[in-house]
Amino acid sequence: MPAPVTDLGTALMTGLTAAFVALLSALPAILGAAILLIAGWIISGAVAGLVAKALRAARLETASQRIGFTAFLRRMQVKTDAAGIVAGFVKWYARLVFVLMAADLVHITAISTIVNDVLAFVPNLLVAAFMVGAFAWLAQLARNASQNALEAARVANARPIALLAYVATFGFGVVAAATQIGVASTLIDIAFTGLIAALALAFGLAFGLGGRDEAARIWSDLRSTATTAVAAPASVQVSDARVSPVEKAAVPHNGQPHGEVVANR
Repeated sequence: MPAPVTDLGTALMTGLTAAFVALLSALPAILGAAILLIAGWIISGAVAGLVAKALRAARLETASQRIGFTAFLRRMQVKTDAAGIVAGFVKWYARLVFVLMAADLVHITAISTIVNDVLAFVPNLLVAAFMVGAFAWLAQLARNASQNALEAARVANARPIALLAYVATFGFGVVAAATQIGVASTLIDIAFTGLIAALALAFGLAFGLGGRDEAARIWSDLRSTATTAVAAPASVQVSDARVSPVEKAAVPHNGQPHGEVVANR
């Protein structure tokens, strides 16, 4: 049991002594955490470099160019390539693991909680990135297929329609990725629904204004065909009515008059 404090000097010395003792007791954990952080920083950087070299040797850049991911990175003004992005994820994920280990070593629960939340979020982020890449490839495929089919059918607006297919497919992928990471999913669903409604309205207006004459011509052709089909039996009946019974009797089944038949005999 500590001795009771009776004056200011004794209180000051008691506090300093307790702080010094706590520091000495925590010093091994602090040194261990510092060494762990330094070693983890170096190891994660080396591992990321090896991952980047392995991915470049596996020609990941060629695949990213085919799906349009490299062009997307250039538009976003990202200076690294797909292999560098994957290596960066690996590096910082490993560093966060070492930070968590160091925080647990010195019993800093606040840092441990935050790092655990970040580490739990990173897999969802990776899945979302993979979904964006997959839908970018599908969008490019849909664009090329639709454009080739429309150009083969000699459709005038083949490129805009193909671009619309690309935007719709890639937009669906972005919505799915945002839902995966939980970023304002309700707001994104509403925005995507509004976008689809706007595109449908624009298509309807474009057909109503640009295809009005063509639709009128098709309808006129259908009406004229139906009118001709209805009037054809009436004209046949009128033609039959104009032939007298005597003329009908004079014409046999082979289409020659009886007099000609007798003459031939």
